[in-house]
Amino acid sequence: MNRKYKYNLQPKYFLMFATIILVIIIFTSYRFPDLYAPVRGFFNSCFVPAEKGMTTIGNSMKGMGDKFDDVAELQKENDNLKSQYDSLKAKYDQLLQDSYELENLKALFELSEKYSEYDTVGAHIIATDTTGYNGVFTIDKGTDNGLKEGMNVIAGHGLVGIVTDVGTDYATVRSIIDNNSNVSATILKSSASCIVSGDISLMDKGYVLVSEIPLSGDNYNNYQVVTSDISSKYLPGILIGYISNVYLSKDGLTMEGSLIPAVDFSHLDTVLVITTLKESTEEVTAQ
Repeated sequence: MNRKYKYNLQPKYFLMFATIILVIIIFTSYRFPDLYAPVRGFFNSCFVPAEKGMTTIGNSMKGMGDKFDDVAELQKENDNLKSQYDSLKAKYDQLLQDSYELENLKALFELSEKYSEYDTVGAHIIATDTTGYNGVFTIDKGTDNGLKEGMNVIAGHGLVGIVTDVGTDYATVRSIIDNNSNVSATILKSSASCIVSGDISLMDKGYVLVSEIPLSGDNYNNYQVVTSDISSKYLPGILIGYISNVYLSKDGLTMEGSLIPAVDFSHLDTVLVITTLKESTEEVTAQ
């Protein structure tokens, strides 16, 4: 009868055996280095490429980290530059606005000097009509500032219009480009009378209509037109504009044409109100 023997190697004996083998290998590798050269070569050929690969991956990761740091730094610098740009632009815009207002005030001062025989009040436009042409607009001065209905309004180089309604701190102005405006006028060079009227068909071109020009040998182009002495509402001698493109009217009895206003209504934001009424000057003349 055969018996089978089963041998069980306990872990502690295996560990002791492995330790002894490792000690022997370490001792002999130091004592006989040439003996283990092929083994070291084998392990170097196996592990050096892997080590190089790990080093390459590590360097790449470090490079990516550096790039992320650079991007973050550039973003921070970009934000700072944008903030500085916004600040400088705001200052520039303010200087531009101040310069523009200074030019407007200078123009109004020169205009007040031109019509120095009249007292004036400066005002800002605070609202316009829906057409966008400043045909009718509101200013920020009223009866508290001595304004009355019928007072003439000037700006730029000449006539803007007339005050049609007044409140305590505001007034409504109908300009000469409004479709309901009619001004008795005089052509300076010829002393001929004419009528200056707002015309919606000419607004887009920046013109107003001049009509009832007497037939004569003059072509009237570039002639100055001013408010007439016979006007019941407008003070005399205020520049209205310059005649352009004169032609025969439909009835064939008079001439008419376009008038280039002395005021740029597309950029109008400040005006002067002449506080002298036409009726008061007529009373003084009568006396």
